[in-house]
Amino acid sequence: MIRATSAEAEETANLLNDLILRSQLLLENHPVNLKRAAAGKDKANSIWPWSPGYKPAMKTLLELYNLKSGSVISAVDLIRGIGVYAGLKVVEVEGITGLYNTNYEGKAQAAIEALRTDDFVYLHIEASDEAGHEGDVALKIKTIEYLDARVVKPILEEIVKWNEAVTIAILPDHPTPCATKTHTNKPVPFVIYRTGETPDNVQVYDEFAAEKGSYGLLKGMEFMKALIR
Repeated sequence: MIRATSAEAEETANLLNDLILRSQLLLENHPVNLKRAAAGKDKANSIWPWSPGYKPAMKTLLELYNLKSGSVISAVDLIRGIGVYAGLKVVEVEGITGLYNTNYEGKAQAAIEALRTDDFVYLHIEASDEAGHEGDVALKIKTIEYLDARVVKPILEEIVKWNEAVTIAILPDHPTPCATKTHTNKPVPFVIYRTGETPDNVQVYDEFAAEKGSYGLLKGMEFMKALIR
């Protein structure tokens, strides 16, 4: 159970403990749990709140970079929540899962439509990260190929028709090597495409080729400043 470390925290600790105990009663005979038990699977028997913190006081992404509007497209609640706090509106897409079987085409089309009206669109695809956590090399390769063919390609094919400058960045938020099945803090490769801009000499997108790119190694906010200039 959760224990308060001060008198001020006691009320919150009591509320959380009450929720935990009530969740156990609710989950015991929940239809999903009964179905799991019938299939020989473990039941989900309790909620467990974790990682509390304070709401930070900072400018939104729109305020920070003088943007009028923005959207976030993701199947991951964490990313959607960060997007909302950053001042972005959440775009709903049917059939998105956060896994290899997500609706790639639906996400790509949603990003295209959002780009028609918004200054900034954050399109997040979780599939390759999940494949890395599973340690499944073949699946991770497949998810990257899906991203390339079913998301990047249709978006690029559409925006080149527009009589308007568009900037696109492609990058992971962190490495998730299949060998370790967890996140690492190594630098990630990125591509920044701008309508009408002459590219540098890098012809391959991977960690090794990106080191030789014209941007070099960017840290912290340097990437966003390079992207939105």
